[in-house]
Amino acid sequence: MKRYLALLAALLLSLLLLASCGEAEIPPAADVTTAAPETEAPPVDIEIIRDGTAYYTIVRPDKTNQATLEAAILLHGQLEKLTGVFPGLTTDWIKPGTEYDSSTLEILIGHTGYPESAQALEGLGYGEYVVKQVGNKLVINAWDTHSLSHAVTIFLNELVEIDEGKCILPGGTDFVRTENFITDKLPLYPDEDMPLLYPTGSDNYLLRIDTTTLNAYTEYCRILESAGFTLYTENSAASNEFDTYINDDYVINAGVYDYYKEARIIIEPRITLPTLKPDATVEAVPPSFTTIGLEHYYKDPDKPLQNGQSFIWQLPDGSFLIVDGGVNRNYDSKTLYNFMQEHAPDKNNITVAAWIITHAHEDHHGAFYNFCNSGYANRINIEQVIANFPSDQSYVDSGYDITGTRDKLLNMAAKNSKNGVIKAHVGHVYYLGGAVVEMLYTYESHLPGDIEAFNTSSLVFTVDIAGQRFLVTGDATNQACTITANMYGDYLKSDFVQIAHHGAGVGSNTSVGVRDLYTHAAAPIILWPSGQRAYDAYYKEARNAHALNLPTTKEIFISGSRVTTLLLPYTVGTSGQESILK
Repeated sequence: MKRYLALLAALLLSLLLLASCGEAEIPPAADVTTAAPETEAPPVDIEIIRDGTAYYTIVRPDKTNQATLEAAILLHGQLEKLTGVFPGLTTDWIKPGTEYDSSTLEILIGHTGYPESAQALEGLGYGEYVVKQVGNKLVINAWDTHSLSHAVTIFLNELVEIDEGKCILPGGTDFVRTENFITDKLPLYPDEDMPLLYPTGSDNYLLRIDTTTLNAYTEYCRILESAGFTLYTENSAASNEFDTYINDDYVINAGVYDYYKEARIIIEPRITLPTLKPDATVEAVPPSFTTIGLEHYYKDPDKPLQNGQSFIWQLPDGSFLIVDGGVNRNYDSKTLYNFMQEHAPDKNNITVAAWIITHAHEDHHGAFYNFCNSGYANRINIEQVIANFPSDQSYVDSGYDITGTRDKLLNMAAKNSKNGVIKAHVGHVYYLGGAVVEMLYTYESHLPGDIEAFNTSSLVFTVDIAGQRFLVTGDATNQACTITANMYGDYLKSDFVQIAHHGAGVGSNTSVGVRDLYTHAAAPIILWPSGQRAYDAYYKEARNAHALNLPTTKEIFISGSRVTTLLLPYTVGTSGQESILK
């Protein structure tokens, strides 16, 4: 630049001198060549391991999920395999009294608590992952664990000069790629905290913002509309807000959980949606509720079945709502079919408005499978199956891998119901022949907690019919009931409440959440969905005794081995059938 200015000054001086010489011919301008602008120095290669020494330590989040832990272990193991050097592997935990050191050479895997992990994701879509250098850190990060595994693979593929005791990452390595094209359709949430993304099965993904406000959530709803999504339906329950948005390809189920001050946004491919509220329902029959006892001999000829549940409502329009149904045996399927055949206003046109499967344990879903496999489904019309089966990873985390069973159920439902499977999400409302079903809890409300007990994946919902409310808990654990009780409080007040997990253990010695749920329900009528032997064994357990002895409790129905039908609306003590009156 200095040379250029000197030449320019000399040229101007020459022109001034020539101008002072009268009419002298002005020579052509000299050919001036400027110096090339200064360029940045080429990026320096990063020596991760050299001369048998690992200069970088691998850091993972101290509190993390199994998939992120496996990604860190994979990187650690591959570096050792490639170089023979054992690199350090630690967590982002910082000892109290010490400060974070940004100068340390580290490879950060996933959402560590270090600022570089968040910086690397700034501006990236939720379907993208990144491999880049931020300060003295090499960051491998993604919004979801599926993409994180791809990011680790990219990192390993970029390593060069790999031999005994040596490996180098080329300087300037900076990759941003997309593997998850579904989550890439989610607009970014207007929140300062870094949200987390979780797969929830069947190409569904949950975006969890663990600290938010109603204003931020409302703004995000406006962002969704600006991105081309249209509001399909909305619902308020207690102080929680739920909204379903759609476009031609995707459905977004969004919700703000007031108690937890968090938002959860679920995106999935466009599927059958819950039907909107009808203008009116033609009442064809008096509505009723029936609990079908399953206490019959099953696999052990000396021990009748003591678990499972089978509920069926006849709706005002004459159709039926079934919950679970029992185990995989023809006895349970035949009982359901015979009941509907006896009570349907048109014997040749029996309709199940919805069949809800609370979770994928055989004592709850087995009857549905048998009902279809035995040909009963060919004799009736099943409008839809409502369920929410967890992701493969959640099955593995629970130690109860039944992905094969789940897939068989989904295939069976697709073949035998008009609208296939509607995946239940919190805030969903289903209008069924004069009844209203409201979904209060799915396992998605428990994430990012591991499903240590598979029953945490059980649905919890209400059925409102004939001016009365049923609170159905399936096999919900203490974890599930705690979330439900905290979210809804006295909104759970009901006329009937089902004892969770047929009275058996619910994953906690204290079971405070279960007892809180029963207290909020304050139901005068208790439904014990399993056998008399199970009641005798469990009714004194603290969680059950709490419900049975509440001052609001007036009557208890034990399913046992019988079929008990209550006409609705029901008044305590008027059934004419065996019960325990308080």
